[in-house]
Amino acid sequence: MSKYLFRYAFSAGKEMHYSIAINGKIDVLTPGGNISNPVKITMNISQTVVSCEEHDAIIKVRIDKVTADSKIPQESLPKIGVDSLMHIDSLGKVRWVDGAAAWQGAEHSMMRFPEEELEIGDSWIQQVEDASGSATPFYTRYRFNGRDRRNKQLAVFATEMFSGHPDNPASQSAGKGSFTFSLEEHWIHDSSNQIKYAYQIPVPENPSMTIETRTVLNIDMEKL
Repeated sequence: MSKYLFRYAFSAGKEMHYSIAINGKIDVLTPGGNISNPVKITMNISQTVVSCEEHDAIIKVRIDKVTADSKIPQESLPKIGVDSLMHIDSLGKVRWVDGAAAWQGAEHSMMRFPEEELEIGDSWIQQVEDASGSATPFYTRYRFNGRDRRNKQLAVFATEMFSGHPDNPASQSAGKGSFTFSLEEHWIHDSSNQIKYAYQIPVPENPSMTIETRTVLNIDMEKL
């Protein structure tokens, strides 16, 4: 059976453009009442390799266009024309250089590969690089499903996210998704992720009471 060594490749000045659709809601349940925040955003982004070496790069991420539900406060939307910088290595490990992700859910836009070669059917686990400050560590289990039947230059992966390490019996499934990776460009071609999780934090003034946040997001990213 064929083996594949997956790596991101970098060249200075290279640009990638994507359309991203985020749909869902974030509910906050408090002792004083509940707040429901709809999330319906469509945007175009660009990624530009600012500088690179063989095994890592600095990528400038710019929000080029944003369309959102009128119920969403303007101040909470991604800012058009504002740049964020991310450091990424050839395995796909991402760190936001300025400490802030470019948009909500950005940590799910890149996938991380293992060091070793993969055969069809192989799976591996990586911790999600969360820039949103969640107290719960999330993990993604990836599975290499082979090449796309219609486009052999695309490798197809299935994902499942967990609220804790998948080997921990207490962890729960927090969503599923898929990625396709271009074997020509060595970069993400598109992805689709369905995320659903909840976590609780104690009320500072009364630790016996809690605030619960429930998040449901569908994030679809397609290369333009």
